[in-house]
Amino acid sequence: MISMSELSDAWKEIIPQAGQSVGRRADKNHPLDFFITYDENRNMQMMLISEFLPTIPPSSQQISVRANFRHDGKYAVCFSLTDNSLQEQFVSLCWDIMHCTISTHSKASGVKAAVKRFCMWQKLFAEEKNKKLSDAEVKGLLGELCALRNVILMRYSPQTAVAGWIGPIGADRDFEFSDTWYEAKAVTLSKDIVTISSADQLDIGAEGTLLILRIEKVSQNTPGAFTLNSLADEVRNSVQDPEARIIFESRLSSSKYDPADPQADEPYFLHQIEYYRVNDDFPRIRRSNLPAAISNCTYSLSISGLQSWRQEQ
Repeated sequence: MISMSELSDAWKEIIPQAGQSVGRRADKNHPLDFFITYDENRNMQMMLISEFLPTIPPSSQQISVRANFRHDGKYAVCFSLTDNSLQEQFVSLCWDIMHCTISTHSKASGVKAAVKRFCMWQKLFAEEKNKKLSDAEVKGLLGELCALRNVILMRYSPQTAVAGWIGPIGADRDFEFSDTWYEAKAVTLSKDIVTISSADQLDIGAEGTLLILRIEKVSQNTPGAFTLNSLADEVRNSVQDPEARIIFESRLSSSKYDPADPQADEPYFLHQIEYYRVNDDFPRIRRSNLPAAISNCTYSLSISGLQSWRQEQ
């Protein structure tokens, strides 16, 4: 598949023209028909050709979305960047959409997956840039980075590992791969409750793993202590592949991580990681079992009650 840097360069090779859309196919080997273009207003644009009209998400202040009917009976689904200050993030968005659909089994399912992934990114583009991480979000990011360092990078290549880290872009689960998924929850040593943040978080047919990471705030001189900044650097240094590094930095940015934030220098310690197999018998809420009037919910699981599903790693 085309690399992120090659995708960025593709736009640089196109000369925008006022009043008309110009561009080129993004990757001839991709199963879906993606095109890198500039729209009639000279905005960066990604176009996806579809044989059917998918559900089109609404436009935002940053990205315009529309679908045009073509003479060949197909539809051109167009995503145009209207905020030029977000060009780098837009390239990451487009590459991520292409990457998550590279192994699609059919064009129809691929188009639907592409639109779904775009909707995740669109929420991030609309968020305020100056919004700081809350204490809970700091703990959550620490948990995801520890999971990435201690579990995911031990099992997958750097590029696969960081590309599968999709929690920061609004996915229901923190890590998803072709063969399994992982959800990371950071809690203190004494806590017996883990909060599931939505009805959809564990509502998935494929088996996966709930990771419970026991993380405590400690003093600066505690042996083995780390900060959000030092942990990010540690993961960064283990991701040597240039393309994987770009993806990693994009995910950090999407997480609202700011190395200058005083919270990023507060010390923590990882005591242990617990692995719980989420299979058909695992206790969880299924959206199909909820009354239609319930649009969403959060719920808590007793960790001591999950011991039948605990695995040794």
